[in-house]
Amino acid sequence: VDMCASPGGKTTYIAALMKNSGVLIANDVSKSRLKSLIGNIHRLGVRNTVVTNYDGRDLGSHIHGFDRVLLDAPCSGMGVISRDASIKMNKGPEDVRKCSHLQKELILSAIDLIDPNSKSGGILVYST
Repeated sequence: VDMCASPGGKTTYIAALMKNSGVLIANDVSKSRLKSLIGNIHRLGVRNTVVTNYDGRDLGSHIHGFDRVLLDAPCSGMGVISRDASIKMNKGPEDVRKCSHLQKELILSAIDLIDPNSKSGGILVYST
């Protein structure tokens, strides 16, 4: 499962590593971003991927029991202030707090998606 998949770079790479076998779930909460995700999946000839449009925090109520989960969580953008000073004007402490809270909720959901009895023991890759 790729919980926050759009625009699909990591999803299509994972599909290539899987040699288009098995099942890969590519999820994104943003319906408008699904267009680029689906476009990249088709453009690169990926055939083993199912695209879903759920809030990652609620994904476990729809699907569960996966060997591997990728969560590239949304970030505050504060790490690129040196390249884009306008972030200082557009983001404040409340934005960082909300983003941190969202990341915590997403990682807890990601943990719940993993099958603890899988052959690999269940793997979660988390990044921001």
